[in-house]
Amino acid sequence: MINNMERREALRGACIAVIGGIFWGLAGVFGQYLFAYKGLNARWLVSVRLVLAGLLLLTTVYLKQGREMWKIWKDKKDVFWLILFAIFGMAGCQLTYYSSVELSNAGTATVLQYTAPAIIMLYTAVRAKKMPRLMEIGALVLALFGTFVLATHGDPNSLAISDAALAWGLTSAVMMAVYNLLPLQLMKKYGTFCVIGWGMLIGGILMCVFTKPWHVIGTWDFQAVGAMAMVVVVGTVLSFFLLYGGCPYHRSHQGKSLCLCGTGNSDGGYCPDDAYCLYVAGLFLEFSVLWQRF
Repeated sequence: MINNMERREALRGACIAVIGGIFWGLAGVFGQYLFAYKGLNARWLVSVRLVLAGLLLLTTVYLKQGREMWKIWKDKKDVFWLILFAIFGMAGCQLTYYSSVELSNAGTATVLQYTAPAIIMLYTAVRAKKMPRLMEIGALVLALFGTFVLATHGDPNSLAISDAALAWGLTSAVMMAVYNLLPLQLMKKYGTFCVIGWGMLIGGILMCVFTKPWHVIGTWDFQAVGAMAMVVVVGTVLSFFLLYGGCPYHRSHQGKSLCLCGTGNSDGGYCPDDAYCLYVAGLFLEFSVLWQRF
């Protein structure tokens, strides 16, 4: 049975994670503003965002862990997985998402990205050799139906968004699944913020080789700087602190963990209940966007 203290802790964790999710959504909105009104593009924004946010996160890790933050570089196998996470999980997830935002809008891109729980649920089911529960299958069908309606407005013969926006958005869902699943063991060993911070910094530096962000683009004024600060500080650093800060407030009940940000359960796997929570959030966003359009 669950006592009142466990309920309060679970509720607190859920509220913290929801606020973190709202901050993450704000990053997409302010990114869209920078694309539409200040002349930036997804490649430049993502490379700068990852480097700055990575440095900020690693600074907080250093203040807490000291030289322990460098331990991850002593194991060649862990370095290999960290670089994979930086390229595909971090840079890949961010670049595909913001490319979709640039070609459509923040709401549409976020809805498309949040089909990722479907991928995670299917992966978990195959890995565990266990069929998803009926509730999870229903949530999957509803989420995919909502995505279909958003992309076509109910007409299967035409798309309401461009092919490129749809492709980037669905690719971002795959990258988000990779982002959630790939670093689980590293996070268990070195800590969540250490792995995310290094992933951001490495992914950002690798992107900088191609994007050359020192060649500043766009129009920079007070509004642009403020929007960029929202993307980096609020939409990235604070978002991750809140999303992953909600995870300690979980309960253990019949071998399952209540985890709201996709870091997995006590066995190191992805918690199916997380997917259901994400489906509900995604469906709410889908119908909100559709309501505004119609």
